[in-house]
Amino acid sequence: MALVVAVIGGPTPGSATAALAENVAERLELEGHTTVLIRPADLPPAALIAGDSADPQIRSSIELIGQADGVVVATPIFQASYSGLLKTFLDVLPPGALAGKAALPLANGGSRAHLPAVDYTLRPVLSALGCPQVGQGAFVLDADIVRHSCGVSLTGASESRVAAVCRQFAHALIHDRSSVRSSGQSLF
Repeated sequence: MALVVAVIGGPTPGSATAALAENVAERLELEGHTTVLIRPADLPPAALIAGDSADPQIRSSIELIGQADGVVVATPIFQASYSGLLKTFLDVLPPGALAGKAALPLANGGSRAHLPAVDYTLRPVLSALGCPQVGQGAFVLDADIVRHSCGVSLTGASESRVAAVCRQFAHALIHDRSSVRSSGQSLF
C-alpha cells in the first residue's frame, strides 16, 4: 500500500488540528496505508524560520515527504487562512516537492465562516508545490473533534464528511498510482 505523511500545521501540542490529523491517519491505516506524522512545531524554530533545509530534522522531514505517495495537510484556520507555522514549513519545501503525489487538505476552526478556507487558501498552496491531485478536503468544526481515552472521534456532519474524503483519498492512493504519476492525470 501507500506511504502517507500527515503534516500537522497547528502550533499547539494536543490541539484539535492534531486530533483531526490523528483521526485521519487512523482511518488511512485501517485502509492498509502506512502513515507518518510530521509536526512542524517540533522542528527547530530558528532553522525553520531561516528556511534552513540543511538542518538535519528539517532535511529528514523533506526527505520523508519526498518518499511519500500522499500527503495529508491539516491546519487550524487563523484570520481566514492556514497557520503561519504551516506556511513556514511549506516554504522550506523545494519547488515541486509534491509533484506526483495525492494531497488531502484538512482544516479546523471555531466557526462555519472559515469553511471556504480549504478551497481558497489551502488547495492553491498545495497545487503551487506541484501537487497535481488535491482531494476535496474537509473543514471540521473544533466542537466536532472529541478526544477520549481510546483516541479521537468526530461528531455530527463532520464524521460523514471526513469519512467520505478519507475513502476517496485512500482509493486514490491505490488506484493506479504509477500511471497517474507518469501521466499527471487526476485521481479525484
